Amino acid sequence: MKHIAIEGMDGVGKTTTGKLLAQKLGYEFVDKNLRFLFDEGDSYENYFHIRDKVNASPDRLFTSWFYGLGNIYLHTVFSDKNIVTDRYLLSNYAWSGTEDNIEVYDLLVKKLGFPDLTVILYADDMAIANRILGRDIEDTDIEKVKLAREKYEKMICFCEHYKMPYMVIDSSVLSPDEVVELILKRIEGRE
Repeated sequence: MKHIAIEGMDGVGKTTTGKLLAQKLGYEFVDKNLRFLFDEGDSYENYFHIRDKVNASPDRLFTSWFYGLGNIYLHTVFSDKNIVTDRYLLSNYAWSGTEDNIEVYDLLVKKLGFPDLTVILYADDMAIANRILGRDIEDTDIEKVKLAREKYEKMICFCEHYKMPYMVIDSSVLSPDEVVELILKRIEGRE
């Protein structure tokens, strides 16, 4: 199995990039991996309902295990496939990781390993805000923009701590095709 994870804040182009990259590589694109456990077909209804309840919990140990279950489930279901995922370990850690629950991530990395390449997409605050509001003027993800710097620092620290292969791409002014070309260059060793 080959696994490339696309990470970053909402509005940086993870889904668009992930789908395009998967298509170019002939890989399967996977997002919201727990939906395969909670929903049938292309539905996300149960997943969104459960996710919202989990995210409302202040207990970061609980949320880290919940999203860790998603990582375990993904690893189990797609163990024999080449995949590109919209989020994986870094997003879990960025939102749920604390000094008190680092053992969760130690165990996840020990048992699952990590992707062959993790791509951290970021964009400046204005680009993120414009993209989020462009898809839904009432999207509450706009509130997360002010947390972007802190979350990116946690993502990079995670990669460095576990010595994961990763790259960081500023998608502020790049098209999805340009972002994918940079990733392909890295994969093919052309950079």
